[in-house]
Amino acid sequence: MSRKNTFLNDKILVCEDDSRLRENISTILELEGFQVYEASNGKEALRLLHLKRINLVIADWMMPEITGIELLKEIKANQKLAHIPVIMLTAKNNQTDKYEALLAMAEDYFTKPFDMKELTLKCKNLIANRKLVLRSFILEKEKTNYEPKDHKFITDIKEIINENLANEKLNLNDFIAKFNMSKSSFQKNVRRIFGKTIFDIVIETRLIEAKEILEQDAMSVAEVVVVCGFKNHNFFTRKFKEKFGILPSRVKPKTALIK
Repeated sequence: MSRKNTFLNDKILVCEDDSRLRENISTILELEGFQVYEASNGKEALRLLHLKRINLVIADWMMPEITGIELLKEIKANQKLAHIPVIMLTAKNNQTDKYEALLAMAEDYFTKPFDMKELTLKCKNLIANRKLVLRSFILEKEKTNYEPKDHKFITDIKEIINENLANEKLNLNDFIAKFNMSKSSFQKNVRRIFGKTIFDIVIETRLIEAKEILEQDAMSVAEVVVVCGFKNHNFFTRKFKEKFGILPSRVKPKTALIK
């Protein structure tokens, strides 16, 4: 199999204490053209994350030193690492643990035994989607004529929303706490820059994230509702249909890989 593809320079960190499984996953990913780094526990994984430009992490839940779920939370709490997608592997087969991983911002969750082809496709899609998001953000930034202070304002708002994606109680006061201005001044700034209310921006951001997750075929619609911070299924469905013109259940997974 040729290694000359889009993913040749993309690095995946496989964190698994079962050496045989770790080596099997690594070998298959290397055949797909990825550069693969291995760690047998979360502590070793964190060291590699700070040394290498990792594009995606695959982590087992139960490991010595630092567990996979602890590693996930460490990654998402670190501003320099939080953008890295994390796929959790686990023998745990119950919804409570799955929700814990998803609420901690895991991008996907595989229960052992799992299909290696599916795992490989999810890795490719997650990395490709991250590239598209980054490219879109760069292009958007180049087209805008915001003042420097507005860039900081926009970045802070995006950061708050992303950090609270699953927090259905996120409200105006949470934003005000970040900015040194009154509620009225904050709302005027938001309206001036975005032409929308902060509530509209939060909903729109969550809807876009929800659509990306559904296109990855990573979760059910009910799970997306929880992970993306919507209070109820009906509200989510109505807003999704208004924005994208289709029902969430009708979203087709992106099976074709970007070459």
